[in-house]
Amino acid sequence: MIKTLLTTTLATINGCQRVHFSSKHQLLSSFLRQNHLIARCLSSSAAATDPKHTISDTFRTNESNPCHHSTQHLSMYYTIPADVANKLFVLGGFDSRQQTSFKTFRETALMVRRPALEVMDYLRRADYRRPVNRYVLYGNVGSGKTFTLNHVLHYGSVEKYLLLYCPKPTDWLRYPEETAQSVYKSERMDTPIDAAVWLQHFRTHNNQLLDELDLRASKQYVWSQREITEAGDPLKNILEHGISRIKHASDCMAVVLKEIKAQSSSGKYRVLVVVDKVNAFYEMSQIKYPDRSYVDADNITIARAFKKLFTNDWTNGAVVASVCKKLMVHYRILKVAGIPKHKPRSRPWDTWGPFSVSHLSDLPLDLLTDAGFKDFDPFIPIEVPVYDEKEMESCLNYYNDRKWIQRPVAKTVDGRNEIKFLSAYNPLETYEICCAL
Repeated sequence: MIKTLLTTTLATINGCQRVHFSSKHQLLSSFLRQNHLIARCLSSSAAATDPKHTISDTFRTNESNPCHHSTQHLSMYYTIPADVANKLFVLGGFDSRQQTSFKTFRETALMVRRPALEVMDYLRRADYRRPVNRYVLYGNVGSGKTFTLNHVLHYGSVEKYLLLYCPKPTDWLRYPEETAQSVYKSERMDTPIDAAVWLQHFRTHNNQLLDELDLRASKQYVWSQREITEAGDPLKNILEHGISRIKHASDCMAVVLKEIKAQSSSGKYRVLVVVDKVNAFYEMSQIKYPDRSYVDADNITIARAFKKLFTNDWTNGAVVASVCKKLMVHYRILKVAGIPKHKPRSRPWDTWGPFSVSHLSDLPLDLLTDAGFKDFDPFIPIEVPVYDEKEMESCLNYYNDRKWIQRPVAKTVDGRNEIKFLSAYNPLETYEICCAL
């Protein structure tokens, strides 16, 4: 009916040979204003056939709640609200390069990808009365494991999990702000400043939930002759004590983790442990004793306390972790990968092996070491692959929308194909290439 009416109208207008072109245009515009249904059909059909309109509408979604994300949101960017992003990532979560890009784009936007949806689906369907499930993300360097973890972290925050987040364990094991010998056990080393920072992070994540749960200490803890936490005192007292008395921060952090793990069996709350680059806990630390010998990771107070969460001897929780082969120290690279035969054997080569990690396996079995694999086994491995074609197009459209790509040639089809070829669809490589465009 609409098609017939429109055809008749156009024929009538075109049949008026003496009518000027501008008059014809005015007649057609007047007719469309009086027939809103035809106007809407024309606009929708034009939008469907216009590639520019399609591109600008398919790389972003307005659904900012990760609980509502599904396969229909795949390859789309969603924006984390500014207040939520400040709460979750104010003290870490992304490296400096990623934080700079968020400031440049003036938003914290993450792409909805299949690995994150898979983990969130597992978390929804898990039976939390049973021992904790462990999910290990693996993939090539720069494939987006950290972004996937933070997507899951945002989901856990919305679903009111008690969040235990460790974004950068290398700060504890390799580059601590300060070290001190433990008062509790002489063979252990404390990292008080890093422990106090983590306690602040924990309080920021869970402040409202801790008030609702009203967790209490299960026994007495003596910090000094005058500072004692009695059994039944709020757990937040231990938290505040560790932040205000940095000397006791490492022990306070260990006690908080111990109490949360022990009381999780009550079923009052669910715990979500999120750890990036978890294999750092099973590599050699760079902390030294006064005699210049290296400290084992199990003798670092906060690392030892956090590693106890990886075992499945507790309930009402889940562990989501990622492994990264860039953290493998040189003495292990030689042991795992061997020395390539096509390169000469210099003295450093004989001693340490190759310094590149591109030839190493990304699998958790190779990166977690025997001790780490024993702690996590059994676990659910989830691969984070590089971009597929749709995700790559969405990424380039987003960079174009944020004015990150400036050169006109990079916006053409040939320019896009060249970016895809040079980056091999790797998210990190794509970002670095587009930095120069």
